[in-house]
Amino acid sequence: MDSKGAVPVGGNPNEAEVIIRRPRSVIAFALWFALGVGVAYLGFVIFERLRNVVLIVAFALLIGVTLDPMVQFLERRGMRRTTAAFLTWLGVVALLIAPIILAIDAASTQLPTLIKSAPTLISNAESHLGSLGARLATATNSSSTSNVNPTKLLNYVLTSGELLFNAVTDIVVVAFLSLYFAIGLPKLRDLSLRAIPATRRGRAGLIVDELLGQVGRYMLSTVLIALLCGLGTTIWSLSWGIPYAVLLGALVSVLSLVPVIGSTVGGAIVTLVSLTVNLPTAIATLIFYIGYRMAEDYLIQPRVMRFSVELPGVITVPSVILGGAILGVPGALFAVPVALVLRLLVREFVFPATDRA
Repeated sequence: MDSKGAVPVGGNPNEAEVIIRRPRSVIAFALWFALGVGVAYLGFVIFERLRNVVLIVAFALLIGVTLDPMVQFLERRGMRRTTAAFLTWLGVVALLIAPIILAIDAASTQLPTLIKSAPTLISNAESHLGSLGARLATATNSSSTSNVNPTKLLNYVLTSGELLFNAVTDIVVVAFLSLYFAIGLPKLRDLSLRAIPATRRGRAGLIVDELLGQVGRYMLSTVLIALLCGLGTTIWSLSWGIPYAVLLGALVSVLSLVPVIGSTVGGAIVTLVSLTVNLPTAIATLIFYIGYRMAEDYLIQPRVMRFSVELPGVITVPSVILGGAILGVPGALFAVPVALVLRLLVREFVFPATDRA
């Protein structure tokens, strides 16, 4: 080794090529590590502070992507993008405004009644279960629920009103943002591709188009299936005299947006409510949802999603559970679109790289 710390290659001091050993600084590594941790923590804090805004923008973008297949259909018929997006958005709003109004009216008029009649409904359900209901009544001491505190009821009504106002405000913001995204989605696509080198921009554009198409078609199919499930719930509840039919239909429609487990949870809720009518109605409702679940898996979903991309259950179920554990209900809703994106990226980039290795 010479005075400069150079080590000759192969141990021959006559060779000109040398390798310089540069000592690594532990202090520099620690500073870079601390900087990375600080940036990650700052990003987490910013996301927590702006979580509601981020979710609103994400929901609006997802709705805009969902509307894109219908907008492109009208564009292929010679309509301008702005006109096609506005007509599509207006048609969806007109289609959903009636169920939303009915659900809000049902929530505002039926929820207080449901709260007041909760002890009676629980007693009816326990009486229909026979000896099992008697044991449940003893275990839960349901007789103590017969006294309704007016102060708590008033606080509940006021809190519900505030939550309802915030929910309506968020829905309006999401609706108009989704219109903006539906109109400007091609411009957003082109702007995002500007960050990619020109030599790879063509392939990246094809991948982005495929991503948008798959997510849009999947979400559109999911919405159609959810509306069908909610409509079926309302009709069934009205036919069998199950209370709060419209409210239950709206609840099942929202829950069915979560793949795999949403309609199952909704069916369990409706079955429990139908127990307040009588035991045969609850059994019939349970059989109805088991049959509907099988029909959805083997008849409805394959036909509705034949133009979409269906993920296998081994990917869908863990994705929904993981998304729900991270972000709750919004995470469960975004789980499958994110899984679609990751699957396409793995197929386009990871698999080719491993095949070449």
